[in-house]
This record gives sequence, C-alpha cells and structure tokens, in this order.
Amino acid sequence: MSSHPESHFPADYRGARRAFIAACEARGVDVVARVNPNAKGPDGAPLFLDVAAMGPRDAKKALVLVSGTHGVEGYFGSGVQTGLMREGIAPPPGARLVMIHALNPFGFAWNRRVNEDNIDINRNFVDHAHPPANPGYDELAGAFALKDISEAAMARADAVLAAFAERHGPAAYQQAVSGGQYNHPDGLFYGGRAESWSAQALRAIRTEDLSRVEKVIAVDFHTGLGESGTAQMITDAAPHTVHYARARAIWGEATVSGSGGQSLSAPLTGTLDVGLEQMLAPAELTFAALEVGTMPLAGMLRALRIANWQDRFAPDRSRAEEVSRLMRDAFYVDTPVWKRHVWNHAVRHVGAALAALGGAMRAEPGGQDCPGWEAGL
Repeated sequence: MSSHPESHFPADYRGARRAFIAACEARGVDVVARVNPNAKGPDGAPLFLDVAAMGPRDAKKALVLVSGTHGVEGYFGSGVQTGLMREGIAPPPGARLVMIHALNPFGFAWNRRVNEDNIDINRNFVDHAHPPANPGYDELAGAFALKDISEAAMARADAVLAAFAERHGPAAYQQAVSGGQYNHPDGLFYGGRAESWSAQALRAIRTEDLSRVEKVIAVDFHTGLGESGTAQMITDAAPHTVHYARARAIWGEATVSGSGGQSLSAPLTGTLDVGLEQMLAPAELTFAALEVGTMPLAGMLRALRIANWQDRFAPDRSRAEEVSRLMRDAFYVDTPVWKRHVWNHAVRHVGAALAALGGAMRAEPGGQDCPGWEAGL
C-alpha cells in the first residue's frame, strides 16, 4: 500500500472527480456519469454522480462503497475510493464491486451536507405521504434555523437549546437536532417531501449494476462525529437482531448500533440503509456507515446553522466563501496525520467486507499483494 495515502485526498469536488476518473481509467474500469439536472457547481459547470463497477454484472454478491451522501463529507469518501482504485482493489471471484462517487454532488461542490433542495439525503428515504414526526425539532426550529447570526442572537438561541437539553437530557436533544425532520424546509436535517434526485439515481444504479444480487455489503463514508481521526462502524440495526449480528461478524467490536444507543449518532429516520434495503429486497443487505471524527458536535452544529443562514436567509453572498471554508473545516481535517488515520480505518473495514464476500483483497495480476487487506483484520 502507498506510504503516502494523504495524496489520495482531494482539495475540492472537481479535483476529486478528476482523480477518481483517472484512477478508474488507469485500471481499465469504465465510469458511468449521471448529471444532476437540477443544479450547477460554484463554477457554473454541471455536477455529476459517477459510478465505477468491477466484476460480473450478474454477480450474486456485491460490495457497494458510497461517498458524498452528505456532500461536504465526500472529501473523505472520495479520497478512499480513489486510493483504493489506485492501490489495486478488486472484487473477490464472482462478486461485484460498485463505487458510487458523490451521491450528493451539489453538497460536495458547494461544501454543504444538503443537496440543492436543502434535503439531507440521509434522511430522505421515508414514506413521504406519512413522514416521521420530530416534536423536539419542531419546538426548537427557530433556534436551529437562525435568521440572525449575530453573537447576541446566537447566544439567545444557544440558551434555548441548552434549556431543552437540561430538561430532556442529551440523548433527547441530539435526537431533536439530528434525527431528521420533515416539517421545516428551511431548517436543518430536513428529509424532504419527495424522493430526491440522488435517491432516484440510486434506483437506476440498483437496476443497472445490482439487479441479480442476493447478498450485499455496503459501506457509506461519513465524517463529523467523534474525536478527530477516530472511527466507528455505525449500523441502524438494533442489538440482538440478525442484521446487527451480521455487521458484528464482519467488523467486530468497531460495530455499534445507532438505534440501540451505542454509537455517537442519534437514532435516525430515512437513512440510506433503509432506502437500499427496500431497493435491493429480497437480497440480504449488511450496511454500516464508517464515521470518522473531525471536531466536537457544538462546532459542527454552529457551522451548519451559519451555512443554513447563508443559504436560506442571508441578504447577500458577501460571506459565502467564509461560510464555505467553515463547513469544509468542520467536516474535513485537511492534515496529513488525519488523512493517514482515516485511510487506515477505511482500509481495515473495507478489507473486512471484501473478506466476508470471499477472501482477501489482492493486487492486480502480476502485482504484489496489498498488506493490510488479508482476511481476519
């Protein structure tokens, strides 16, 4: 494996896309580009979700690796996908490997977690005729989606949030903040009122690349929660369920349950694993989000509130570049040390998924085996 994995990580969305496509082309792997018809990048150019697939199209087993579900978090996932492709990743015999690069290209390009409609893709997979309720968010909506971000206004809003946390406890507070909400289109963690373009694209990918699968392991790359550079494999499966047992069998003690209160994440609604499970049924899906830490939750929430103000309420774009940098810094630690740490986490957990599908990951024919990918890590 590369002694300088930090070189795999991009500086921006355009650079990420170029590097990923170049890595695929160097391996002879075709890339299917899907243009987002609803948005452009900051440079005015089109935005793309790109898919690279290896292995037989009619495979019964598959590994799916997803980056950029939360847009700005795509720096991590894209770097991993590009690095894995450069380093010689290949599916086990008879299996398929599908890389979905920039599921939410708008968020990646603009340094936002949300898409062009302010939708959090990882809250979008619900029955939109009967969306889940989040009364905690409803109560606090005005303190999250600020129309004034002066220090005085932020302090007043913070006092409201602190009082809620004091009354209901930190778990209820985090659930209110990030669990997902469907009543406030100008707010945070908004799941939308209809299926997003990204969700529609995912359905097409399922039809084209995963139509015959019976067993799928999926890893969705995320950043934010936890101490900088640390990692958790978060599954929404409750403890003591078959789904949870499968995840633990693959990733061991790194696996924690979001719905069971084991992880740094609150229980969430409308997540990608729910959407994939519905799309892939009756195939067996084992899904986890690889979450790597960047900064404390309070700092991330501040960045999200300021970005929401810029996009929904700001009178002009005079602070747009500053806000973009703030969001990037909240979800991407642009240092060699952090990149090496998170790369190692990704290699270990992707390697375990490959092993579960049929053996160790090996370099291309004629190359050397890639250390750190053997079964049993």
